[in-house]
Formats: sequence, C-alpha cells, structure tokens
Amino acid sequence: MLFFRPLNSQSLRRKLVIIALLTTGLTLFITNLAFISLEYYLSRQDVDKKLTILGEVISNRASAALTFSDFSMLQTNLNTLNADSSVVRGCIYADNQELVAAYTARQENTPGCPPRLHELHGSEGLNFHQFFPVMLGEAPIGTLYIEASHLDLLQRLGQFLFFSLLILLAAVMLAFLLASRLQNVVTRPIQELGNTLRHIMLKKDYSIRANKQSHDELGDLVDLFNTLLRTVEDENASLKTSEERFRKLTALSPVGIFQIDAKQRLQYVNQRWRDIHHVPDETPSLHDWFARIHPDDLTEAQQAWNKLTCEQESIALEIRLSRKNHEPTWIQVLASTLHDRHGELLGYLGAISDISELKAAQLQMENLAFYDPLTGLANRRLFRNRLEKAVKTAQRHQSSMALLFLDMDQFKRVNDTLGHDAGDLMLKEVAHRLTAAVRENDTVSRIGGDEFTILLTDVHHNNDVLVVAEKLLRMLAKPIRIKGQDIVTTVSIGITLTPDDSTDANTLMKNADLAMYRAKELGRNNFQFFSEDMNRSIMEHLALEKEISEALTREQFSLVFQPKISLFDFHITGVETLLRWNHPEKGFIPPDRFIPVAEETGQILEIGSWVLEQSCRQISSLIRSKVLPPTTKVAVNLSARQFNDPSLLNRIRSVIEISKIPPQCLELELTESTLMDDVESAIVTMQEIKKIGISIAIDDFGTGYSSLAYIKRFPIDVLKVDRSFVMDIPGDQNDMAITAAVIAMAHKLSMTVVAEGVETEEQLHFLRRNNCDEGQGYLFSRPLSLAQLHQFLSEHQRRHSD
Repeated sequence: MLFFRPLNSQSLRRKLVIIALLTTGLTLFITNLAFISLEYYLSRQDVDKKLTILGEVISNRASAALTFSDFSMLQTNLNTLNADSSVVRGCIYADNQELVAAYTARQENTPGCPPRLHELHGSEGLNFHQFFPVMLGEAPIGTLYIEASHLDLLQRLGQFLFFSLLILLAAVMLAFLLASRLQNVVTRPIQELGNTLRHIMLKKDYSIRANKQSHDELGDLVDLFNTLLRTVEDENASLKTSEERFRKLTALSPVGIFQIDAKQRLQYVNQRWRDIHHVPDETPSLHDWFARIHPDDLTEAQQAWNKLTCEQESIALEIRLSRKNHEPTWIQVLASTLHDRHGELLGYLGAISDISELKAAQLQMENLAFYDPLTGLANRRLFRNRLEKAVKTAQRHQSSMALLFLDMDQFKRVNDTLGHDAGDLMLKEVAHRLTAAVRENDTVSRIGGDEFTILLTDVHHNNDVLVVAEKLLRMLAKPIRIKGQDIVTTVSIGITLTPDDSTDANTLMKNADLAMYRAKELGRNNFQFFSEDMNRSIMEHLALEKEISEALTREQFSLVFQPKISLFDFHITGVETLLRWNHPEKGFIPPDRFIPVAEETGQILEIGSWVLEQSCRQISSLIRSKVLPPTTKVAVNLSARQFNDPSLLNRIRSVIEISKIPPQCLELELTESTLMDDVESAIVTMQEIKKIGISIAIDDFGTGYSSLAYIKRFPIDVLKVDRSFVMDIPGDQNDMAITAAVIAMAHKLSMTVVAEGVETEEQLHFLRRNNCDEGQGYLFSRPLSLAQLHQFLSEHQRRHSD
C-alpha cells in the first residue's frame, strides 16, 4: 500500500523506483500503441490493394459476358474468389442495378448478395469492401462488388498486442531491478551525509567531515557540505574569540555594562558597573537597582524604562544614584533592545558612565555662561530660559506672572564723566538694590549694558506689581556714593503681564520693551504697563510706514488747495496746499494719521520735498496763465524734520528755479513747536529763507508754548489763528477774547493775520469787526483739486466783476 500514497510522502528510494517504473511503462505503452496503429494501417493497405487487383481482373473478364448476357461465364468469374479465404462475397449488377451473378463464401452468418445494388449500402458492417465499374469501352455496363472479412486483420493485431504486452512486462521488471540498484547508488551517500550531520549536531563538533565516495554531483554536494562545515567552524571559532575579547573588554571597560533578559532579569554586569554602584560580587535584582536611583529622578527613569520595554524606544538619560553619605552620583544611562535574526526580543543591553565630574564642570561653566560676571545676576541667556519656564508654569497653574523691563536713565552720562569703573560700581549697586527689592523666588537679570529685567512669579493682583514698581523707583532714586560724589540715577520701567498681554516669551519681551520706551517718552523715572492698544498702535505704525513707501513709489499722494480770502474786499490772496492720500484699498487716509509716522521715520523729507515742488509747479502755472494774480501766495507746510534738514535751503532754491515761481509768491508755514526746539538755530534758518524772498507764517498759533519774547525775535510775516479758537465763536467769550488779542498783537508786530476754520457768517462778522486780514474755511471753499481750483477762480472772478 506504500506505493499508493502521494509521491511527496514517499521516501527517496521509493520515489526513484516509482519514477523509473512509470517512465519505462509509459514509454513502452506509447511505443506499442504507435506500432499497433502502424500495423493496422499497413494491413488495411494490403487488404485494399488485394481487393483492387481482384476487382480489376474480374471486372475486365465480366465485361464481355455481361455484354452478351452470358450469366454462366459471369458466375464462373466470380467463383474464382474462393481462392482467397478472406473474401466473403462478390456481386455483379447490370446497368439496371439488378443482380446477375453472386458469390458467397461458405461461412456462417455470411449474408448473400441483395437483388438490387442500392440495398448493399449499410450492410457492409466492419468488413472491407470496394465497388468496381464493369466497362464496355468507355461506357459502364455494370457494377462489381467485393467484400473481404476483417477477422484476419483482428487476429493479426491480437497476436501483435500479445507479444507487445510480454515485452512491456519484461521491460518493467528489468526497470524495477535497475531502479532498485540505482536507489542504493543515489541514497547511500545522502544517508551517510545525514548521519554525519546528526553526529555533528549531537557532539557540536564542527571539525567532523563527510566522506566523499564519488566524483559526480553527489560528490560535489559532499564537497559543498564540507566547505560549509569549515565556514561554520571558522565563524564559531571567531565567535568564541569575539566573546572572549568582549568579556575582557567589559572587564577592563571604564563604562559600566549590563544585560537584562526578556523577562527583565539582570543577567550580567561588568566590574565597572559594580564599582559605580558599590555593589559586591552578587548581581542585584532590577528592583534593587531602581531603589538606588535618587527620588527626584526615579519617575523619569521609570518612564524611560517603560518606553524601552513597551515601545522598544532606546534610553539616553542622566540620573543620580543615592549614596549613604547623601552625595549623589551622576550617571549617564544608555540602553536599547536586543533581537535575534528573526526579530524576536532577546533582552536589553546598556551602559552607564559616571559623569559626576563632568556635571561639576558643567555647573561651573553654566555659572560662567548664565550669570553676569560684573553683577552676579542672571544674564540674558538664563533670563530667557527662566522666562519660558515661568510662562509655562503660569499656564499650568492658571496663575499670572509679570515681566519688568528696566533701563537706567542718563547712565551714559555717568560713564562719560566719571569713567567706566564708576559706571561698573553704579551697576553693581543698582543690581544689589534690585535684588533687595524683590522676593527670593523672583529673578533679577542684567541682559546687557544698563538694561535689567525682573520676573515676578505668582502674581495675584496687578496692584502687587504696582507696589513693586513703586518700591523700585524709590530705592533707585536714592543717591549712590561713587568716588566721593553722590550720584542720583533713575530708571524707566516697562511692565507686561501674562496671560493678559501674551503667553509667548518673545511677545512678552517686546511688550515690556515697548512699555519701557513709553515710560521714557513720558519723562523717565516712571513705569508704564503694556496694553493691547499700545501693541496695536505699534503694529499699525509699522504697517503704515511700509504703505507710505509704497504710496511714494506708486504716486498715491495728491494735492488739494484751499483758497485764502481777504476779509476786507473778499478777493483771493492765496491758497494753502494740503496733502491727500487715497489708498487703493483703505480709501482716504487723513494727514493727521500718516504725517506723524512719516515725521518719525524720516519719510517726511521725501514727502515734503514732493509737496513743495508740486505746489510750486501747479500754482506757478496758474500765475503765468493769469488765472491767479501775481501777488498770490501759495502756503506750504514745513515739518520739523524738513526745517532742520541741512539741505533745506538748497532744496527751496532748486524748486523755485525748476517751477519758475516768483519767491514772493511762496509762503512757508511752520508750527510753534518746530521753532522752539532750538530757537537760535531756527532764527538763523528763517533769516536765510527770508533772504531768498519767501514769506514765513506761524501755523496753529496759540496751541504751542512759545512766548512773546521769542515771537518778536522771529522774522515772521503771517500769523495764523488756529481753528480751535475760531470754531466756538461767538459761543465762547474766552475764544473771542483770545482771538481779538492775537489779531491786535500781530498787527502791533506788523504781521498779517489769517483765521483758519471760518465756517459761519457770525465768525466772519466777528473777524471783520476785529480787523482780521484774511480767512480760510468751508464758508469760502473746501480744499480743491487743481481743476476744481481753476473753475472756482473763474467763477469767483466772474461773481466779483459783476
């Protein structure tokens, strides 16, 4: 039954026998089948050929007998068929298909000839048969039918098949004998090779070699097997050498090495590991090892170990080991997982290093890197670190903290007058006072030069910060004794709070800095809290600065002109140039919004130069075309930056030359505050302007802080009464009195008076009663473009000429 099992489950020996038998049997079977087919084909050819010869002979002989209806002759011809035992019957039919002669062999079950020819069809069975025409010349006169038995052919094929089966059986037996012999030749070396391998595995001796018994493919297999054994032996020896070397290296290593198995049991530690942990010869458990970790570092170590065991994430951390003398040992722990070649976890391997000395050196370096060497305060780097931590702590505890930014006022003066050593002494004393004014858990830092910062943590109320800031101002306002002199110094303090102002360290620094500069703007020696309005104002300031540059490049600025009218005869005396900015997205932006920004950034110089040139060009063209009288003046405002610009006079001369405007037709308007910054220098500049022939007007008079002593010294031609005094006339008696007094004073000083913002008839009547020279405002005209001004002048001239 073994032969009926699947081939894959058979032994190699049986596989060889089965394959040999199947191959031999199938080959002989196909061969015999081919020979039988060939024998059948050839025998059939012989029978057909024999029938053809008989048929041709008999049909030729029967031609004459059939012509003369000699039926006895026809029968005689057919009877000659009995000479061939295989012929079973012969039939001759006349041309009318009727039987005229018949021959039937003396055999059982042999049918006779049917009376008509067409009845022969379908009665032949398995026998061989042929039809032959009986011809007379070229014309058929009858048909000959001959039928031969197939039994002789079958008997011959049976004999052939019998001998084929005998040959097949003999061949299979011979194949079985040869296969049995062959299986010993093939399987014996393989069996010996397997026995050798089992012997090697049992003894683990890789020096054993298999015997080579032949020089065929099996011999090559034995050679490969022995080569593999030599390789394994060499690698095993190398592995033992490496293991021995590893053990010696771990024993001599300055690094502690440990190995833990997959069940988290400490399997191996080297001597250095024992020295670091002060452990005797026995290997401690993992629990005992964790018990030696400092309590402050235990949570971090356990979390790292859990990540290693659960997520197979390598460990790299610095922790402390507790000692009996309470002096911790700093160690660095590195550990990772061990896997076999299939990826299965074997355990964990790690190393530890004693970094106590490194930590001590690091602490010393941190003192140098994080503390100011002059004052001993935290420096900028440490301050930023503590600020970020304080912000996170405040967020976590949902509390508040404050950042104070301090800048000493006039510190540069101390350095310049008393020397840098005196400045250092002052910084040390300031640092001492700042530290004494705050709590121990607060941080005082010197972030550079004369700038200090203070972090106030756990702030419960804004008033707490206010109290600290006032205390700082009082303590720092006390004189400091340096080189025998009492020096008084003050500070400007900017304050920002979290989370009210921001929860970002960079933003808080920026907020405190802005608040500090705000404190300096308000006169120094004070503190200011940051607010979102301040921040929004700064952001808008920066955006506006950029948009002003784009407006200059893209020519978004334009000029309008507001006429000035004589209040005596109402003729036009001049125009004031006003700047307009039509932003493509924001629309109209008023001058009081962008002019201060341009003044601060210096962009006002380019804007003012453009306004001056365009004003002179456009009004000069109107004067030359006699739309305006030659005595008309165009008033252009000069900002403080423009007035103090060293190239102002050259610029004015250049504009006059380019625009071809008469100098007496140009009037420059200045504010009181512009002149009062440096009175003597302002007088010199105004006198130079007057030499060119240009008039000078004081704009918005009464809103500044000039005195009559200075006013009489200034070479002023025109005094403009500010609209704030005119707008409440006649409702406000004080404004009426001030306006009347200004007009009288200006006339005493030989100045022309122009009233701004005239909008009502009552205001006009009051100004005329008090002899005001000129006026401008919505009562006469709104600011006009150049084309609108041209139309206004034409209509005004037509009205007054009528």
